[in-house]
Amino acid sequence: MSKSQRLIELMLTVNTRRKFTASELAQQFGVSRRTIQRDLQELGMAGVPLYAEPGAAGGYRVLRERMLPPILFSENEAVAMFFAYQSLRNYRSLPFQKESTSALDKFYHYLPAETKQRIRELEARFAFWTPVRNLEAPYLSELVDYCVEQTVVEMVYDSSAGEEKRRIQPLGVYASSGLWYVVAYCMGRKQLRTFRVDRIKKLATDPGAVDQQDFSHWTIGEYLGHASEERTLPMRVQLEREGVRRCQTDPWMEQGLTIASDGTGVLELPLPESYIPWVVQFFASCGTAARVESPPELLDGLRAWIVGLQQQYGQ
Repeated sequence: MSKSQRLIELMLTVNTRRKFTASELAQQFGVSRRTIQRDLQELGMAGVPLYAEPGAAGGYRVLRERMLPPILFSENEAVAMFFAYQSLRNYRSLPFQKESTSALDKFYHYLPAETKQRIRELEARFAFWTPVRNLEAPYLSELVDYCVEQTVVEMVYDSSAGEEKRRIQPLGVYASSGLWYVVAYCMGRKQLRTFRVDRIKKLATDPGAVDQQDFSHWTIGEYLGHASEERTLPMRVQLEREGVRRCQTDPWMEQGLTIASDGTGVLELPLPESYIPWVVQFFASCGTAARVESPPELLDGLRAWIVGLQQQYGQ
């Protein structure tokens, strides 16, 4: 085995082991202990985060930030990787933001000149557009860790009723329309709830929590792909052409659209109760282009919105 091949296989080996000794690796690779020590020194100089522990019971450890082995990409794969990251650039906050920027810089630096030129040409003609939001989500990275660890936390949340304290168990984080959301089990309401991450004003772990729930088999993908257990109401809305166009811009509403040949349509969907305030504002902004037929709770919300608008602006 050549030295270069041995170094690559050695990098693969140390990245899969928490602790090892030079003697163990020397036996595995069929070389002397001194040769392995020189190889490990070269890996350390190349950036692999190795830590040597002195003493008879010592050895080597790879620090938490392990280095991945070299990966070969085709040109199309490299371009796809670059634009996959670029699709997130309009988010004000990102988990692992510093690390992702560093990774992109390294990735782009080592691309061939021809591939860099192709990326520049594509950037001028192709984009993933996401609404630019100026709202910061300072607790985003912590929430990602808490979701993985299923840690119970205490937060101060800026809800429509004002700031309030909540005890939650974060389960998953997702992005939508430039905003970040966390799905969590609310200890007070004993149900899953979704919170805007930018509205979390304070966040701290609850080390004395004894009511942690078991969500080990829960996944964010399944939650977003299926209807939640929240009670729903049958919604039906008659739409003019402009109402259809507006509903087509929302992925959730688009699922329930039936469009006639003249461009008008009908919207029929199960409406989660927690959606009602948002749906009221949506259809209020549609004016006469949408006529809500059901449920009564949505109609009541629209009437209250109209009354409030009249009181604010007079007759």
